[in-house]
Parts: sequence; structure tokens; C-alpha cells
Amino acid sequence: MFLRYRFLLLALFLLSSASYAEKISIFGTIQNGTTKGLGKADSIRMLALQGAMVPLSEIGPQNGKFRFPEMDLPEGAPILLQIQYQGVNYNKMIPPTTQFRTSPQEVTVYDTGANRKQIAIKSLMQVMREKKGLRVFKLFLIDNVSNPPKSYDPKAGALEYSVAKEATEIMAQLQQPGSKMAIPLGVPEGPNGGRILDRAVLPGSSELQVSYLIPNSEVSFSERMLIESENGKYPIFVKPQDMEVITNEKTPVVKLEKDVPKGLSAYVLNTLEFGTSVEFQFKGGKALPSMANSPNPEIWNGSILTSWDLSVFAVIGFLGLLFTLSFIFVYRKQTERKNNL
Repeated sequence: MFLRYRFLLLALFLLSSASYAEKISIFGTIQNGTTKGLGKADSIRMLALQGAMVPLSEIGPQNGKFRFPEMDLPEGAPILLQIQYQGVNYNKMIPPTTQFRTSPQEVTVYDTGANRKQIAIKSLMQVMREKKGLRVFKLFLIDNVSNPPKSYDPKAGALEYSVAKEATEIMAQLQQPGSKMAIPLGVPEGPNGGRILDRAVLPGSSELQVSYLIPNSEVSFSERMLIESENGKYPIFVKPQDMEVITNEKTPVVKLEKDVPKGLSAYVLNTLEFGTSVEFQFKGGKALPSMANSPNPEIWNGSILTSWDLSVFAVIGFLGLLFTLSFIFVYRKQTERKNNL
């Protein structure tokens, strides 16, 4: 009798568990943002975001519309559609609710063909002194202003950014236009000694976020300004506030006194040219805890300015805010991975 009840309870449990699985067919339309008509896809992958990207299904070439076969989708996990067109990946995230999963999905792809002159880059660097070294953060705001809108293929000319030779713990991620999710990137080496952004740049504004550590054993480090030199001026934020930035005579650094985010000091390198080498020294300042370990990271809530043509004294407030917000994600994720090891 006892065994019979056990089998009955097990059967009920399995039936109730099965009811939590959603058998749904994901479908939608493809738009071409360049031609403003229906678009095509060379392939579409569907993945579940469950700590990692878990492949669920893949379909081949599609024209205008697409539909995946009906299948059980995991509960509570966002679904990522990865649409490939002309060698470029376009991502569409679907929230983990029945309402969003059963609604038509609209994805937009673009023809490739934007040229380098249609890509504008604004950048900055922030350096924090930690117990084990200098933590360097870089933010690149990349605007693809092509008209009609087209994606910029890195094969047409790689966007290469500088990373010091002494750097460890190098990480990079890209947040594309219209996406709330940053994509982790590889950091392949480039021909000029830097690292390459090996993703296409979609029309609109993207954020490339890079971080690395300069170990304590290094008292200085050198960087060759690559896309960092795009605007001729390169803002540098430092924390703690009393840490001093020193550069060589050929690339003098100027300390900024106005419109500087609270808790930081700010400097700027002027009249930079592509390939300029800069020797950095950061003196003084008490080591700070890692941003990931801080329960209340300081965020300067300043005015949002969107034009790089404004004075650098005003622009640094906007860039500093974006920079701080972006890297909270990176360090929390890094800490979570270490804690799980």
C-alpha cells in the first residue's frame, strides 16, 4: 500500500512539473532597416539565457517571416534570437513570459556597407587604485551615422583600441543600439599592438566597454593611442581623488578644475594623433575596495549632454556617468564567477 501511494505521488509530481513547461512556437517578421522593406536572414538561432547561452533550435534561410517548430521552452529564462545576415549577428531578446513569447517578434537587419568615415568615436579612461594594482576602465561611444543606415563590417577596417602590454584580467563587452544586454567579446590582438573590436557596428550608438588590471609590480605603463585619439582630446578620470597623473613631456596632461564628477579628479590629453605613445604614471592615493565589493557604488548624477562638440569640461560629466553605470555590470559578473568556482 505504501509503495502504491509513493508511485501515485510521483506521478502527480511529474504531471504538475510538466505543466510548468511551455510548448510554444516562436515566430515573427524580419525588416530590412536599410531598404525599409522586408528583410532576409541567412539563419536564426534560438537560445535560452540560463546562466549561459543554451542552444534550443536553429532554422535556415528565411525571407520576410520566420517560425520555429513548436517546442517546450524553459520557464523563467529569457529567450535570445540570434539572426545572421550578410555575416553580421543581430540579437533580439524575449522576456520569460507567455505574453511576450506568444506575440509576433519583429527583428531588424541592415545591409553591410557603412564606411569608416561614417563611424564617429568618443572615448575616455578611468583609473582606480586597488590593493592589487591599477584598475583601468575604458568607454568608447561609437556612432554609426550612415545614411541610409548600414552596418559597418570590421573586415573593412578593424577598430583597434589600446591595451597596455602589462595588462591582466582583460575584459570587453559591447552594448548595441536598442539592446539592454551587453555582449561579452573576445579580445584578439591587432596589427598595431592593441586589441580589435571583432563585431560589426550597427547603425546608431553602441558602447564598447573595456577593463583590465595593471599589477602593483608595475609603477608605470605605456599605451599607444589608437581609436582613443579619434577626437584629439582624451579625458582621464582618477580615483581616489588625490591620485596624480603624470605623463611624458611630448604628451603633457592638463588637470581639469571645473565640472568634474564628485569624488574624482580629471585630466585631459590634448592634440593626440593616431599612434601616439603615452607613458602613464599614477602617484599617490590610498587603495580603494573593488567596485564589485562596494554595497553602494558612488554614481555622479550629473546632467546628460549628448554632443561631443561641446566643451570637454561639460562632456566629461555625461561620459563619467555612463562609464560608472556600465562597469557595475562587469565587476558584479566577475565576482559572481569567482564565487562559483
